[in-house]
Amino acid sequence: MSHLQLVSVLSRCLSGLRKNSKEISFMLKTPHDFEMYREILKKNNMFDVERDVFLNVKPELEQMYKDAGLQVRFGATAYEINTPDDYVLLEDLRPAGFQNVDRLEGLDESHVLSVLTKLAQWHAASAARIEFKGAYKQHYFAPTYTDGMRPQIEETAETLGKYLFKCLTKYDDYESYSDAVHAIQPKFVDLIYGLNNPDPEDFNALAHGDLWTNNILFQYKEGNPEPNETYFVDLQLPRYCSVAYDLMYFLLASTQFDLKISHFDYFIKNYHDQLKKHLQLLKYPEEKIPTLRSIHQQLLKHGFVGYQVVLMLCPPLLLDRTDDANLSDFVTESDDGEGLKMQMFSNARYRKHVSAILPWMLNRGALQF
Repeated sequence: MSHLQLVSVLSRCLSGLRKNSKEISFMLKTPHDFEMYREILKKNNMFDVERDVFLNVKPELEQMYKDAGLQVRFGATAYEINTPDDYVLLEDLRPAGFQNVDRLEGLDESHVLSVLTKLAQWHAASAARIEFKGAYKQHYFAPTYTDGMRPQIEETAETLGKYLFKCLTKYDDYESYSDAVHAIQPKFVDLIYGLNNPDPEDFNALAHGDLWTNNILFQYKEGNPEPNETYFVDLQLPRYCSVAYDLMYFLLASTQFDLKISHFDYFIKNYHDQLKKHLQLLKYPEEKIPTLRSIHQQLLKHGFVGYQVVLMLCPPLLLDRTDDANLSDFVTESDDGEGLKMQMFSNARYRKHVSAILPWMLNRGALQF
């Protein structure tokens, strides 16, 4: 073969490769530049945990459904690279059309039901996996909030509580729940640390641990406003605990305002229907499947999670977008953070949501401990 013929053949081969090639993009998570947050990540081995969830736990749960005849995916595919640095490497889901819903608007009914179905599938599979194969690796049962983190947690709770109290009189009907809020605040850290010891009488599963709007991605079919698929991201805080934790955390933070309270029981009923359906599919012991009543009992028992949402999640979630905000100003006392925290706890959107959540919690007995 002559040189010109060889060049011609190589050219055709390369052209064919280009036609058959596929561009792939990835998302690489690395440690935050805020020292306090980096310390929390390190103390809790969050990169190791999340990488293990994506590489091992998620595929195992997906395979359980595949073996039962149902295709279920919970999130992106993860990859390993040879590096000593902390990382989580995932496929980029944007080319497949996945996107967030605006956190300021919250999720409408179709999106909430889609999330609850996926959450029920996750809870069902993890509960069945533990039932049939035994406990996960120890770090899934280790405290999410370690003793070493307690000073930072207490500092953050005290700082945020100070601004909540400053703004409390701005909320509708604050007189009715003011005493209860002042009473629960000093107990709050003890209450969330109590989650480290799950009650065996509860229906426990592997919780997402941080399920809110920005940690959920949706995919749509062309022209259809309802989601075709729902994926979870940021699986760095899984914990073995009552399923009530994920439910309270998600429903009180991420739903549209008009649905938040009025549809709460309706959403729980839909979640329970999906949970029971998928537990049965996975051959979970029928006598251990929780009743709807027992799920509501757990929600009442762990109602203080609603105060965590009000104190720590809703302030940044409901704040208008700003380039000036940063994590340090949110969790610590500083001159720069004074205005930011006052804005978080006093803006009209936050006041509206909290003026609905706190009376609802009070009437359920969720502020009494």
